[in-house]
Amino acid sequence: MALSNIEKHYNKHPEDLRLLRRHGIVEFETTMHHLHRFLKPDDTILDIGAGTGRYTSALMAEGYKVKAVELVKRNIDVFLKREPTADVVQGDARNMPFIEDNTADVTLLLGPLYHLFGDEEKVKALKEAKRVTKPGGLIFVAYLMNEYSILSYCFDEDRIGELMEKGFVDKEFHIQSQEGELYDYIRLDDINRLNEKAGLERVTIFSPDGAADYMRTRLNRMNDDTFARFIEYQKCISERPELIGAGSHTVDILRR
Repeated sequence: MALSNIEKHYNKHPEDLRLLRRHGIVEFETTMHHLHRFLKPDDTILDIGAGTGRYTSALMAEGYKVKAVELVKRNIDVFLKREPTADVVQGDARNMPFIEDNTADVTLLLGPLYHLFGDEEKVKALKEAKRVTKPGGLIFVAYLMNEYSILSYCFDEDRIGELMEKGFVDKEFHIQSQEGELYDYIRLDDINRLNEKAGLERVTIFSPDGAADYMRTRLNRMNDDTFARFIEYQKCISERPELIGAGSHTVDILRR
């Protein structure tokens, strides 16, 4: 069977390495900070789109019961090699019949919506996460943000004119991703619209990486003390409304 674009990407660009680089460490540590704000000791967690299990492994080490779902077989193989006792199954975030209703206290969707195009497909994943989450439970949903891509890949690479002429970026500088591409990029008003369609209520929303992706080389030059302070800085300002949406990722915390 032919590999999908997603499988080809993760076979070529190992996800397990990304979160170990300094910009990825900022994202991971900030996300874990917010998870710890809400997790209770006996919570059951579903990690949908678990990748190579970075979050699942960390939460298992803290004693949580975690079930992971991942689409890409290579990611699962890497995951199980490192964490052979993990409960992980191959599956699609939009349709998980192998998971019963009201299973998780906390559900993580920290990746699947990057690769789903249009409201209909995203809402399928949100409603499926809603189904498997207990009433009153929380869903953490990550998105890739429009402005980071516009600045980093369109202007910085001097491609903005070409991409606008071809219709890949509209006159309001909103990326118009097409089916068959790898990523979709959205804005806060898009996220608000998706929540309304899925019938989910926001608890808070935060930027897990802020300026980190713009500052990769600078982060690498920082001494350890300065880098530790940068992580604390990002945790501190991650919910500031004037900064949400400016980084490469945003995580929406929703109540079922």
